[in-house]
Amino acid sequence: MPLSALFDTPAVNRPFISSGNLADEELLVNFPATTRVHAGLLNAMVERGQDVVVVTPSDRAEFLHLHALEALFGPKVDGRNAVFLLSSNTEFRERFRQLAPTSLQPPHDKARYAREETPIANVTTDGSLATVTKNQNHPDKPARFLFSYTSTRIPSDDVGNRVRCVIYDDSVKYDEERLSRLLKWKQRNDVPAIIYFTSNPTSDLVRKLRKRAFLWTWPPRLLSTVVESDRDSGHEWMHTDEEVSPTTRHSQVVARREQNRASGLSIDVHTCGGGDLLTALKRANNRRAKLEYLTRKLDADILKRGQQLVRYALGSFRELLTPLDVADFHARRTTISSRLAQLDRFAGRIASDPEASPATGTFRDVVSALEELEEVWDDVPASDKKQGVLVDNLLYGALNRGYSISVVTATESQQQALTTFLQSDHAALYRDLGDDLSLHDTHSIRSADPTDHVVLYGALRWGDRDLLRTDVATDAIVLAYPIEMGLLHSQVDALEDSFESIADAPFWNVIDKLTHIATDESADVERVNIDLPEYEEPSTSDLGEDISVDETEGEDLGEIVRGYETNYEDSDDFDPTEYETSSTQQTTTVGGRTETDCLNIHFDDGLSMYLRKDTKVFTMREGHDKLFKKNASRLKEHDVVVHLEDVDDMRDQLYTLIRDRGDIGLYYYANLWKVNLEAALEQTGDNLDDFVKKMEQQGLDKNRGTYERWYKMEVHRTRSKKSFWAIADAYDLEGVKEDFNQVWNAVQEMETIYTRLKKALRQTALRSAAEGTLDDVMLSESPDIRLSDFEIGKYLFRLDVKSIEKGVEAKSSQIGRLRGF
Repeated sequence: MPLSALFDTPAVNRPFISSGNLADEELLVNFPATTRVHAGLLNAMVERGQDVVVVTPSDRAEFLHLHALEALFGPKVDGRNAVFLLSSNTEFRERFRQLAPTSLQPPHDKARYAREETPIANVTTDGSLATVTKNQNHPDKPARFLFSYTSTRIPSDDVGNRVRCVIYDDSVKYDEERLSRLLKWKQRNDVPAIIYFTSNPTSDLVRKLRKRAFLWTWPPRLLSTVVESDRDSGHEWMHTDEEVSPTTRHSQVVARREQNRASGLSIDVHTCGGGDLLTALKRANNRRAKLEYLTRKLDADILKRGQQLVRYALGSFRELLTPLDVADFHARRTTISSRLAQLDRFAGRIASDPEASPATGTFRDVVSALEELEEVWDDVPASDKKQGVLVDNLLYGALNRGYSISVVTATESQQQALTTFLQSDHAALYRDLGDDLSLHDTHSIRSADPTDHVVLYGALRWGDRDLLRTDVATDAIVLAYPIEMGLLHSQVDALEDSFESIADAPFWNVIDKLTHIATDESADVERVNIDLPEYEEPSTSDLGEDISVDETEGEDLGEIVRGYETNYEDSDDFDPTEYETSSTQQTTTVGGRTETDCLNIHFDDGLSMYLRKDTKVFTMREGHDKLFKKNASRLKEHDVVVHLEDVDDMRDQLYTLIRDRGDIGLYYYANLWKVNLEAALEQTGDNLDDFVKKMEQQGLDKNRGTYERWYKMEVHRTRSKKSFWAIADAYDLEGVKEDFNQVWNAVQEMETIYTRLKKALRQTALRSAAEGTLDDVMLSESPDIRLSDFEIGKYLFRLDVKSIEKGVEAKSSQIGRLRGF
């Protein structure tokens, strides 16, 4: 079906701009068909007075100078003659300045525009205009193209009442305050529409605006059809080597990248690391996880800052594609060595802070592990590091096969370091690859010429996670150490969640209709096609780091326990006054708190479950043998939810494993408080009221539900060390009080181990349910431990969603628990 079928629909007008009917520097302007669709969408939304977020198919917003021209001459809006473009890319202003019609014949018989007739001005800090160009025949005519590179510069109201459209490039930094100011300015001046352009479906801009504005994205089917229309038309400009206009030259790159996007990106993960390096990385990462656990428990600001510094330091190692000295030489601000020195100094600040000091030892352990990592880094074989895999496997592989290849580093300084490393240490390889090798950072890759393959430095920084859908190539390779797998999984999940949330937005129905017009098929949702190793829970769990299912299968769980570094024998004296808190603080029990605006999900066979809207649930899709994770708010009727009901039997079985295969001393101390409290209650004959009274005499101020759970020993630990001491002191639990630090630390360590094992067990069970291999999955070869040992089948459910109630109330203890079985 011709592309023209999309135009003159309620959502997309026939645009004013047309490829080949414009000139830039006196040469024809050509651009991909997707740009014309964006222009038609802009045209229609301005006429309707509707804001829209356009998620572009390329890796950055393109051709905004053409959209500014469309906004000026396309929409039928009376009394407004200016467009306001917000972009950090000043090239758009220069390109607009050079635009001109190719003739004065229809449809360009209006006033000549751009460099001849359309004055350009920059917006200043006070909202006034600084002239860039003037109308040649009428110098007094007001500016019509208004430009700002920052969201802090918005035209004054005297100018704002002439603006018909704002074009917002998400390269412009913004925050809630700036966005609110812009929206208030728009409302005050009755500006018809703001058209936001972004290439990143996971961006904060999309998340914040999806309820305020229409959200346009390209379903793969529709994009393929539009891209094929360009390819089938045989446009000479797409392939010519002759001189073309700057806009057309850029269009050639964008068109090839859009073809890649339509073809789809296939991603493989190349795991790196071995020997001493892998041991050092895991040790540092485990200690980081332990620090993050304590940071959440102690909730001290200085620890949160320390946690960030540790993440930066560990991230610096995992991002390295060069030797340490080369990276440090090119580092603009902070070298790895200076980061470690900063951490060493920061440990002193933590030790002197009353709230954070209990974590001092743990923090120093992390610093020590990072220093050990630095010591071994240059001594281990290059083949164990990403730099060796990159050179020996990927770059030589590309050279031998005649492929072009792009390599993406985390920062510009690391790009420079990689260039130096290859030029000095691998000069022949660098020379032989020549133009087939392109080195980029995460910014420059977004506008780079396409190559056959692209290599990503590792699990991307969170703000760059959208590069997992890059269109610079159709084949991508992610270099990753095992400690990065959790982050990779969470990034893929974030992208998938973003795609699905867009498909849940109201404007998707319009996109679906347009897709059906062009393809005779429904709109499909974009997916990330990545070949990840077996699923590992993301590193955003309570502990900050979970056990890889890959590691759990075929590995002795007893070894995990025995190998877990504990400090429960720490014998520092305990001072209860260190943990005194205001009696006005409230701790509500899980069971005693009522939550509103929950979901009540009804399944088949009379089963149901309360869920929070943001609770992550696992679902199965027809035709897939793996699990997909989504927010409960996006569940629909007939979705199949895979659920593992958490029961005490599983805890007891895992505790037994820890006792039998792990540290008997750890098990003894972790259970000592329960044994002693049970004996004390039996001796005193105290009922719940007596127990509550004694707790209040200790200065605690909890609700009755919390006390009841302590009294019945339904919990395996208290939330705070002060509460733990209060129980021991109130009932004179001498065995606990004498070795209080050992007991407290053992309780924490035991729960930490249990949580990690449960995460691995849960994820393995869920995946096994999806694959239909429940009875055969082995968690450990030595000893032989299988899922069936845990009677998982009794508590693992595949649930067909029948109906969903919204806005219901539920007790916190009921949320996530299956009812009716």
